[in-house]
Amino acid sequence: MLAGEHAGERGIEYAAGGIMSDNPINKPAVLIVEDDDQIAFLMQHILEQDGWTVHRAADGKGAKDLIGRLAPPALVTLDIALPDTTGVELILHVKDTAGWERVPVIMVTAKPKDKDVNWAIKTGAKAYLVKPFKPDELRDCVRRFARIPAAG
Repeated sequence: MLAGEHAGERGIEYAAGGIMSDNPINKPAVLIVEDDDQIAFLMQHILEQDGWTVHRAADGKGAKDLIGRLAPPALVTLDIALPDTTGVELILHVKDTAGWERVPVIMVTAKPKDKDVNWAIKTGAKAYLVKPFKPDELRDCVRRFARIPAAG
C-alpha cells in the first residue's frame, strides 16, 4: 500500500478496551492504538501469529504512557477516532518523541473520506486501512512499512 491507499470498505462500531502489553525477547514489536477491543484483539492475534510482539492501548492516554515507557517499535497502528484524542494528534506525539521519529504509522479508520485521513497522510502516516479489513490486508501493510532493526 502506498501513502493514501486504503483497504477495506465497511464501517464498524467502537467499544472501550484496555491496555495490554507482551514483550518477549527477539521479536519485533508493534504498538496498536485501538479503542474497539474486538478489533484490537483481532489485530493482536493476526500479528502475534506472524511473530510480532504486540503492545496495545485503548486511548490516547494509554498510548502516550506506552510511548513514554517502551523502546520504539517497528510500527504503530493508530485508530483515527479515539475517546480522548485523535490518531492524528498521536502521530504528532509519536513524531515528537525522541527515538520514535522514524517509526512508521498506519492509520486505521471506519471513515476513509474523513479529512483527518488526508491530514494524517500529510503529517506522516504511511498508509491507512479501512475497517473492517481482511487479515491479509493488515499483514501486507505491516510487512511493507515496518522498520525491523538489523540482527546483531
